[in-house]
Amino acid sequence: MAHTALNDDEIQEYYDSPDELDKKIKTLAEFIRNAKHFIVYTGAGISTSAGINDFRGPNGVWTARARGFVPPPSKVRNPEPTLTHMALVELMRNGYLKLLVSQNCDGLHLKSGIPTNRIAELHGNCNCEACAKCGKVYYRQTHVNQYEHKTWLTGNTCTVPNCYGRLRCTTVAFTQSMPDVCLDRAVKESQICDLSLCMGTSMRVSPACKLPCMNLKSGQKMVIINLQKTPYDDQCALRIYARCDEVMSMVMKELNLTIPQYTDLKLWADTQWMTDFEQNWPFRTAGDTDWFSGAI
Repeated sequence: MAHTALNDDEIQEYYDSPDELDKKIKTLAEFIRNAKHFIVYTGAGISTSAGINDFRGPNGVWTARARGFVPPPSKVRNPEPTLTHMALVELMRNGYLKLLVSQNCDGLHLKSGIPTNRIAELHGNCNCEACAKCGKVYYRQTHVNQYEHKTWLTGNTCTVPNCYGRLRCTTVAFTQSMPDVCLDRAVKESQICDLSLCMGTSMRVSPACKLPCMNLKSGQKMVIINLQKTPYDDQCALRIYARCDEVMSMVMKELNLTIPQYTDLKLWADTQWMTDFEQNWPFRTAGDTDWFSGAI
């Protein structure tokens, strides 16, 4: 929200020189090669090149509102996964990346091809609905845009026999609790992480900002890629000031990996994928009523 916007000093962006960046890329690639439990944590900054506004950048949504301006409209109607999204898919495919933890609700990670059992979307997914009564989750072809504020009801009904619960959008607002099943998975994996890579996040929203450094006392390395400074910079083994797409392009070359082109997987029409999604995508405990107003 607007009150979480950064001040003029905090909003300043920095860029590593080409020589500095090249050295840091080689170091990051070496970290990735040697890691045994590598986790990536993503924020809104990885989706700006897809035409989606961030929140606390110079032109971010909260920045604009804090200054009394109307936030700029999104640049595209149907954004597609970026180079960074696709690079993460390839890192996971090659066994480097063990889990992806995201604060983004734009749905681009699932669209890119990240497996449903290897992601924790802490702030939900704009393509998903959930039944609070039985816990079943639903993936939709398009964004779930129609819902009531505070009840989060979408008007749809659960299809599980004898349930008939009312469905709710899964995106998490400031007033809502975190999805407990999702958060539990992120915490458990973060506790054994030996390399955390934070990308495009200001590291200011709790509890997400605390996850990447949970295992530092056991020798974990933390890397942050963000144009603005963060409160966790002094805890980094490596701090990179550059755009995420540029960094990932260079890192993948250093690892001798090719970033795949995005193709529409039409997930909503893939029966096996939909089954995997319903079984594996972590959200909330069935019967939990803490995240909405009104009756279940």
